[in-house]
Amino acid sequence: MKHIAIYGSGGFGREVAWLAESCPAFRIECFIDDDPLLDGKIVNDIPVMSFEAFCRHTRDNAEKPAIVSAVGAPRVRQQVMEKVRRAGFAFETLIHPRTEMSRWVEIGEGTVICAGCILTTNIRLGEHVQINLDCTIGHDVVMADYATLAPGVHVSGFVHLGKRVYVGTGAVFLNGTRDKPLIVGDDAVIGAGACVTRDVPPNETWGGGAGKGTSEKQIATQASQIPAALNREDDRRDPRNLGAAAADRFADWQYPVIEDGKPTKYNWVVQHKDNLRLGYKTDIGAFTYINAQYGVTIEDHVQIGSHCAVYSVSTIDNKTGPVVLKRNCRIGTHSTIMPGVTVGENAVVGAHSFVNRDVGEGEVVVGVPAKGRC
Repeated sequence: MKHIAIYGSGGFGREVAWLAESCPAFRIECFIDDDPLLDGKIVNDIPVMSFEAFCRHTRDNAEKPAIVSAVGAPRVRQQVMEKVRRAGFAFETLIHPRTEMSRWVEIGEGTVICAGCILTTNIRLGEHVQINLDCTIGHDVVMADYATLAPGVHVSGFVHLGKRVYVGTGAVFLNGTRDKPLIVGDDAVIGAGACVTRDVPPNETWGGGAGKGTSEKQIATQASQIPAALNREDDRRDPRNLGAAAADRFADWQYPVIEDGKPTKYNWVVQHKDNLRLGYKTDIGAFTYINAQYGVTIEDHVQIGSHCAVYSVSTIDNKTGPVVLKRNCRIGTHSTIMPGVTVGENAVVGAHSFVNRDVGEGEVVVGVPAKGRC
């Protein structure tokens, strides 16, 4: 059994610990954290040490634990791992057993691949790459050192991500070609819910479902593409008016069996399931991720599209707060709901939206960040 230490005890650090516990080959020695207030504490039954204390602790070990980085910010992760390398420690690669991938995938040391990911063929991953929950990576993709995918990212074939690229939750990349791959330059940032359709230069921020920034005109165009059935007053007011097809689909509805951190039979995942309140005749699409650490309430007849993310905690800025999705609201595919947000009764969130504010009753919003219809 290999002994490892996880650098970082925050939200992603605890998720990496859960990943490691799912791999019988590893035993977690400790968390390493540079916050002096955490030195000597216990987090999720795992001791926390400063890096200096860890070095003293392992000084006389014949075989020192390998290090896995759980630092989310790519540039900071590189600085920390270079410090670890100079101190003489080796690195470990963690791949969750519920990852599917071909044998034609090259993986650099220190890479972390979380549960529910699919990697197809002829893919190259650099060192200390992070691929979070429920990501898909197509053929001939290259991810350079320290590149990072947040949950629910989908990368089509012939896409090249440069060093320290950070991709936000639910982003989608259209495919390049063998002769002209889609290239994202070093240190670029791709916003949550973005649809990347062209090359992105180094250091550029690309955000929004329609590309770099989302104009009011684009928001209006996206909102106009919401199916007419979602805009009819009767349909928004009463789930019984959804039509015969929808009624038949829910005729035999039963509450799903939910296990913490494991896909349901419908392939959506909940963490901290005891803090989830699920209503009657809800419809949650495949590959949706729900983090209910600080409470998530999904009321009756709520519909959530596939590949969505619902967060009661953000490990980037440590924002927390319960999420409430009110009766008969609808969340479009690849959308992200952030901590503390309430989506009102009969509200509609368009596809590829990033919702970081409350949505009123019956309101229709779309975009990154989500805004009302123009």
